[in-house]
Parts: sequence; structure tokens; C-alpha cells
Amino acid sequence: MIPGVSRHLVFCGFVVLKLWLADVSNAAEIGLLPEVRAITARDGLEAAKAVLERRLEERDDSKGALERRVIQTTRNAGLSLPDSLAAMPVSQRSRIAIAIVPGTRAGNRSGKDRTRDCLQGAAATSREMGFATYFLDTEARGTISQNEVLIAGQMRRIFQDSDSVIIVMLSKGAHDVIRFLEVGGSELPLTSRRKLAAVISLAGTTQGSVVADWMVTSPRPLAATTRAWLRLSGQGDTIEMLRSISTSAWSSATAPDIGRRYPNLTWISIAMIPDGEDARITERLWAPGIRKRIERTSPYFSPADGLVESAASVLPEEVAVPEWIIAAYGSHAMPNGTYHDGTRIAPQTTVPGEEKLKPETGGEVLSAYLRAIPRSILH
Repeated sequence: MIPGVSRHLVFCGFVVLKLWLADVSNAAEIGLLPEVRAITARDGLEAAKAVLERRLEERDDSKGALERRVIQTTRNAGLSLPDSLAAMPVSQRSRIAIAIVPGTRAGNRSGKDRTRDCLQGAAATSREMGFATYFLDTEARGTISQNEVLIAGQMRRIFQDSDSVIIVMLSKGAHDVIRFLEVGGSELPLTSRRKLAAVISLAGTTQGSVVADWMVTSPRPLAATTRAWLRLSGQGDTIEMLRSISTSAWSSATAPDIGRRYPNLTWISIAMIPDGEDARITERLWAPGIRKRIERTSPYFSPADGLVESAASVLPEEVAVPEWIIAAYGSHAMPNGTYHDGTRIAPQTTVPGEEKLKPETGGEVLSAYLRAIPRSILH
């Protein structure tokens, strides 16, 4: 057994034993992610999903207010709530920086990068709405250390030129941003760090990806063969990228200090909960057969959006900053999902059953959030 797998087996075995011995109502004390993993191992995905939904609602510091606001603006594309960011005077909006950090490249290198195209559409819409908007240049399949350097170089100027900063990140972009907050961002003067008003995490790999972990550590033939093929085909960088997001982005040394370093920060997490009655996603997304193998053979697993466990999309308990949580339903291709009342996340530009994202979809989603998020977030 390889060291990485052994580590996870020992950890999960300890957690399961602890939950068997403790009353489950007190299990949240060990952390949401270990809790739902243990419930999955003991009682199955459906039981874990029920606990997950309740815990996310309890943890939402907005008490459901942000979700209610976003549902309003999603249903009515012409509505800007009067106290929202989008309703501010143009002169003030132009001083708010929206920094968009993409995730990894989806699909093969020669095909369309629909994920980044979608975020480019979000950037275009944000500019049209009058916000100072930046689409950050990162390596699509770079490690978090590589991208932290790239982000830090670009963010210095953004902080200097703005009154407030909001970072929007998707998927693996969460790892890149968190590393920036812990390293390069922490070197900024306090006057700059005070400007960070919000981080919006769209299905972020905040506490690691179970799929990435399986791909780089599993001794199973499929995982080992995939790694070998990637190396032989000159795509070893993909393995290193997967390794860099296979575990939590947070450092135990710096995570508890993030609230002090960024005293005006509110974290907004959009966590995707699997939408199927069996607590699995109904969308194909990618290789359903491989997903099933990972579920059966990974040393840990819990309700997931196809790439990230739902409980791993929110902050770990040691990061003590206000967190507004929207728990939506669907796959890691977040805009194809729905809110809890059935409202589609992007009703104008997505169609049920069609999974490929479009550039205009990113604009629709970000517009709804900018027209809903209250300006009080700017302190």
C-alpha cells in the first residue's frame, strides 16, 4: 500500500470509530467534512446527504438571505436589489475590482476550453455593469505554487488601483487563490488587505478533490495506467496539478490567522450538492464509470459534485471569517444546476440535459450575484 493511501485509511478509520462511539449530534465538533465522510462509510450516501444539507444551512452566516436574494435576481434579469453592489452609483462601481481566477483547463489541450470561455463571459458582463474587472492570467494546468506567483504579481496592482476587491474563483482556482491569501497576499500592507471585501467560491476545491487524490495516489490499475499514459504523452504537468489539489488548500499554520490578515473579508461559498435521489449527480459530467470506481475504491468518500465532495467546497472550521453559504444542487458544472426551490442557476442560457457551458452563461450567473450581494459587504 502506498503512503498516501495508508494515511487516508488510518485517518478515516479513526473518524468512523469516533463517530460510532459519540452521539452524532455532537459529531460536527470534529468538522463537517470528516463527519459526512464517516456517515457515508457507516450509513451510505443518502444519509450523509441529509446531514450535509442540514449542516450547511446551520453554518450559513447569512441565514439564507443571500440565497433568497440571488433567486430573485436570477428569476428577474432586470432586477438590481436597491442595496446591492450593482445599484451603487457608477463612480463607486468603477472603484470596485472584480478579480476572476479561472480553474484548470477542461478537456484536451486542442479542444475548446469551455470553462474559461464561460468565465471570460462573466468578466465581459462585469465590465458592462461598470465594475473594474480583471481576468487573471494563470497556468491552466499549473500547480498552486506556480499560479500563486502569477496571481500575486497581478493582484498587487489591482489592490493599489481599487477601493474594494472581490475575488471570484472557480473550481481549482480556489486552491490558487487560497495559496495567494496565505503567501503573496499576506505580504501586502494592511491598507491593501483591508480592501479585500469578499471571495466568491464557485464549487471551489477548497478542501481538496477526492477525484484528484484518487488519480494521483491510488494503486488501482486504472489510476496507475492513467498516470503512466499522462507521463508518456508529455502531460506530466497534469499529474502535478492534480497532486496539488488532492488535499486541502489550507495550511494549518496560517488558516486560523486569515481573519486577522484580511479583517473585512466575507467568504461566499456556492457548494454543489448531488441532485440525484441516490445522492449522486445525474449529469454525466465526465466518465461516470470512473466516478463509480472512485466511489467504491477511494479510502474516503462523501456526497460529491463529480469532482469535489460537497462538504469540501466550504471553509474548514479553523478559518474564522464570516461565510455565506448557498447550497445548490447539481454537478461541478455549477451553472447547469438549480437552487433549493428548483430555480435554475442560469435559466436564460442553459437547458436541462445540455451540459456544455457557454460564454454567456458565466455572464448570467455573475450578473445575478452582483445584483444581489448587498453593498454592506464592503464595510
